[in-house]
Amino acid sequence: MIFQIFQFFFALIVPGLIGALFFSIFARLTTEIEWPVALILDLFTFVTMIIGLFFFKDITTVEALLSQFICLSFTRKYILLSVLIAIFYGIISGILRRIFFWIRRRPFFS
Repeated sequence: MIFQIFQFFFALIVPGLIGALFFSIFARLTTEIEWPVALILDLFTFVTMIIGLFFFKDITTVEALLSQFICLSFTRKYILLSVLIAIFYGIISGILRRIFFWIRRRPFFS
């Protein structure tokens, strides 16, 4: 029971933390992790993974999702894929933040 709680924690929370680390590195070249950014990236990653599971595995209910999570190899694949997606989202959003702040600081009519 405790192992499953830790497993679900790692599957749902840790990818956002890793994505937030990549966001910080690409946005400001620091290595601090902000928890609101981590939660937002977690939300985007979770929604992406749920949409992918709906289309590729035909999982339509929470019971079907939990039965898929019981399979250990599926959970490992889910964690690895969600970490990669969170890293991708972190890099893209960090680059966009850097570009938008660069545009905002630049005078247009000088």
